[in-house]
Amino acid sequence: DMNTPKSLFPGARVAILGASSPSRDISGEEKAAAVRAMGFEPVLYPSATAVYGYLAGSDAQRAADLNAAFADPTIDGIMAIRGGYGAPRILPMLDFEMIRKNPKFFGGYSDVTALHIALNQKCDLVTYHMPMVGAWHSGLDEYSESFVKAMLFGKEIAYENPADAPAMQTLVGG
Repeated sequence: DMNTPKSLFPGARVAILGASSPSRDISGEEKAAAVRAMGFEPVLYPSATAVYGYLAGSDAQRAADLNAAFADPTIDGIMAIRGGYGAPRILPMLDFEMIRKNPKFFGGYSDVTALHIALNQKCDLVTYHMPMVGAWHSGLDEYSESFVKAMLFGKEIAYENPADAPAMQTLVGG
């Protein structure tokens, strides 16, 4: 049985961290503002603003931040700032037993998929493949934002193409 974490709620404390590449073009305050705009209280971990070559902090720092966020009882959810490269490198440093005992909302995509798979397989944790804080800051279109909010707040999602989507057509029959 998969463990579905509690949904987030207005005012929830959300850990913002870097699991992969840094987000050089967005300041820490801009990251925090994007999280506040979604209705949450942001908690920026060091890896959220760190730059360590092409990574958001050393492997040890990124793993420590993720472990700390899951262990902290005052944190309600965890969001990655962006993908890129580096998440698989921290897998051996994660405390999967502790994470299993402290299930929380976890969201991200791209390189963060390595964490989704590990958390699903080793902790039976339901996670959310979704736009990250960097995308929230750049601005989501209304359609995408409605799905992001549904995931964050545990609302039922009915998938349908946006009204202005181009008509589907067959490119190659067969």
